[in-house]
Amino acid sequence: MNKRNILFLLFILTGVTVLFTYFQSLPSLLEKKPTLVTGKILKRPMELKSFELIDQNNEIFNNKSLEGNWTILFFGYTNCPDVCPTTIYKLAEIKNEIQNNLSSAKLVTVLVTLDPERDTTERLDEYIGYFDESMLGVTGTYKNIQSFTSGLSVFYQRINKDEGYDFNHTASIFVFNQEGSLFATMSPANTVDELRDDLYTILNNF
Repeated sequence: MNKRNILFLLFILTGVTVLFTYFQSLPSLLEKKPTLVTGKILKRPMELKSFELIDQNNEIFNNKSLEGNWTILFFGYTNCPDVCPTTIYKLAEIKNEIQNNLSSAKLVTVLVTLDPERDTTERLDEYIGYFDESMLGVTGTYKNIQSFTSGLSVFYQRINKDEGYDFNHTASIFVFNQEGSLFATMSPANTVDELRDDLYTILNNF
């Protein structure tokens, strides 16, 4: 075998060794990708179509409002008897703890009402104040709220009762990245500790 053939064979063997080492390490690399206990991180952040709502301070809340911070958003209404106040309480606790322990974190929490008829900006301001005065309470016209919820596949349905009405609705927590795109979803049914740890995972790794 001449020198040229020997060099060619060595080149092939080296290439095979490199590829073998790469594919052997690939599963371990995938296993190290951060995952959530309470929900899932989207494979690719989802950009939102244009929307325009209003917060309790009568300031416009739109796509630009989601940029520059990590935003935790929840849909509900102030007359909600159970899951809404429980979730808002959890989010307030989690945000306060994270901001105390991770000063660099830019975190905003938002409640978007599904009941604009009763949830005026004044009502939202009063309600949010019971939990976290820095939280945003967002409302708008029925049409604009429906457009925003449909873009996130949020279901809600008014249930009429003798004494008034309630809503059946999607109770997911939506996490938006600093570019204003949907990054992850989480379940409010999980504990405060689980939700907090998952948010730390996101903030520390992305």
